[in-house]
Amino acid sequence: MKICILGAGVVGVTSAYMLAARGHEVTVLDRQPEAARECSFANGGQLSYTHAEPWANPHVFPKLMRWMWQEDAPLVLRFRADPHMIRWGLLFLMNCLPARARNHSEALLRLGLYSKAKMDALIAETGIDFEFLNKGILHVFSSQKDFDHARRQMEFQAAIGGQERALSMDEAVAMEPSLAHTDKKLYGAVLSPLDASGDIHLFTQRLAALAAEKYGVKFRHQITIRHLHSSGDTLSHIETSQGYESGFDAYVMSLGAYSPIYLRQLGLYVPIYPMKGYSITFPAGEFTPTISITDEERKVVYSRLGNRIRAAGTAEFAGYNHDIRKLRVEAVIRGAKLLFPKSDLHAPQEWACLRPSTPDGPPMVGATPLKNLYMNTGHGTLGWTQAAGSARLLADVIDRVPTEIPLTGLTTERNLIRW
Repeated sequence: MKICILGAGVVGVTSAYMLAARGHEVTVLDRQPEAARECSFANGGQLSYTHAEPWANPHVFPKLMRWMWQEDAPLVLRFRADPHMIRWGLLFLMNCLPARARNHSEALLRLGLYSKAKMDALIAETGIDFEFLNKGILHVFSSQKDFDHARRQMEFQAAIGGQERALSMDEAVAMEPSLAHTDKKLYGAVLSPLDASGDIHLFTQRLAALAAEKYGVKFRHQITIRHLHSSGDTLSHIETSQGYESGFDAYVMSLGAYSPIYLRQLGLYVPIYPMKGYSITFPAGEFTPTISITDEERKVVYSRLGNRIRAAGTAEFAGYNHDIRKLRVEAVIRGAKLLFPKSDLHAPQEWACLRPSTPDGPPMVGATPLKNLYMNTGHGTLGWTQAAGSARLLADVIDRVPTEIPLTGLTTERNLIRW
């Protein structure tokens, strides 16, 4: 089968590799000069397979009003006359209901654990070096209330396959000595031992190179997609900056936050909206972490990538705005200075990206009303984490073979409207 994948981020590249390994003839189209130049360039580095609580949950709901007026809040909504943002926001609020949040947590954990299995197999198969650390993730808490909530979530996830465990701060410091120097009052920690970290940019670029060399995947870069055209119940052709693309048996939508813009051209509405995230990169040293850490108060993650530390976080809803706002970067820097006051933060590298976020949390994977169009998009902050599992599920759907895990809560029809 001839398959065209739209997008060369980690989700698109991993999909290309897995489909090509099954014997399909795969072409990837992307506007950037190389793979992994947008959301897959400088993210937080965490492979957080057991992070299964969506942004939309009852615990975050009462914080929204306070965060709305706080410029450096973990989540910032910049309201605008955008019907897509308004619709997304209303759906987000609806998904904060306890029963819905539990269902979405279950779907995220099921996909996360499956992705761990597929990622472990992919690492063993390819031998790709990407600053991989398989040491777990340590979540630290600055309030007793948040720590208690995390333990309740941990107990819920334990019933469906999670393996986290709560730690005292003495136990956390014994595991990660850099926390002994923190200027924050910490009440406890949760260790997620199944989780890991690594450099998404290195991984994606090296997997793309291997896919091209080993399986003949064609990567066509610096080609801008302008319009998708349909005929009846199929995607007929793609209008690009280099002419028309057609003749493929299947197309895969993996354009991240830009996916809904192109899908609307086909009469398909999906509530995916850009959530801007920020990151800084600074030198690792004696007083920086050796494992990946999440500061749950500020929603900032820290990963050691060789001789560098990557700190990333915050969620800013401001439409398709790529500007790196100094105020938001400074919030990440302040958080790093509090948690690791002896680290070298005088000239960090700054970056921002637009994450493709669904209002309920899980991505959208699988078939669409157009018989030759499939989706693998909407992963929000978890694209790196879920890439391997999502790609395997997509390949099974395209090949029309039973998936190894249920697709409940992950399929496209739950959030898709055909106009």
